[in-house]
Amino acid sequence: MNNPNVCSLSPADIDCSGPWLLHPESPVENLIPSLKKYGQLVPVLAVEESGKTLLIAGRARVAAAAKLGMDVLVRYIDAADDISKAVLHLEENSARPADESFKLGVMRFFAARMEASELAKAVAPLLGVKPKSRDMKFWLDWMELELEYDELLKLGHIPLAAVGVLIKLDDTDRAALVRFFEKLSWSRSNAINFLTWLYETSRRENKSIVELISAPAFESAGESESPKDAVTRFCKAAKELRYPTLSELEKVHNKIVSEICAGTKWRVEPVGSFETGEVMIQTRFKSREMMEKAMADLEAIAKFSGWEDLFEVGRDK
Repeated sequence: MNNPNVCSLSPADIDCSGPWLLHPESPVENLIPSLKKYGQLVPVLAVEESGKTLLIAGRARVAAAAKLGMDVLVRYIDAADDISKAVLHLEENSARPADESFKLGVMRFFAARMEASELAKAVAPLLGVKPKSRDMKFWLDWMELELEYDELLKLGHIPLAAVGVLIKLDDTDRAALVRFFEKLSWSRSNAINFLTWLYETSRRENKSIVELISAPAFESAGESESPKDAVTRFCKAAKELRYPTLSELEKVHNKIVSEICAGTKWRVEPVGSFETGEVMIQTRFKSREMMEKAMADLEAIAKFSGWEDLFEVGRDK
């Protein structure tokens, strides 16, 4: 070796336990054939501290070499503290994908070691996030949440964007909402709508969210209820609290429509939020036979007396 900073060490002499090793361990099986055939082409990165060799990047290469009984080529670099080590680790692994679970771990690591004001500037570029972007604002806000929400984000049960509402709530209300996300995976739109409707109702009625979700409609999902149906039920209950008048109009509308369109594939929906008194009717078909059946159904339902009642829904609200 011509580089004086590169040496050969036994894998057992390399400490691979540093907290700055933020990427999860990679499988070593894919490296073994290459190591057998060509040897180690790229040294791992490490620092020397107090007589120990601390790994910065290349954990999979060390593990593969250990399985093969080979020594490891190590290049020594300078990194004075955990933050510097983590930055170098992330730079060396910049080509690896970074999902939200990984980004969360990175954010928590740096948030525990630097001021929040420096977090966006120092960490965002390492994760491919723009320092002044909305996503970075979400990450900064997430650092203020309780750790129990971290697990929900890692599992994909709650979207990162939900923090925009969660951060406005007090600790007690946030703790009470955890149960809605523990066993259910929420889409971004459903989660944000659900939380926003509860938050806005809480402010309007001067009630805590704990009080609002004590209603029977917010009881946890039973064994016979599918996750999708449970999310739909929770969203519907929150929307009815936030928009009681609109929700009542929708119930009246749906009852009339169920009678008008019974036995057909036609759907009738209000235009807007009942402000115009207009409705839209639609269906789908993929053959002439289905089209002819739909047209016959339309002719029949056009004679239904309930249309007059439907047009009046919301007129005097």
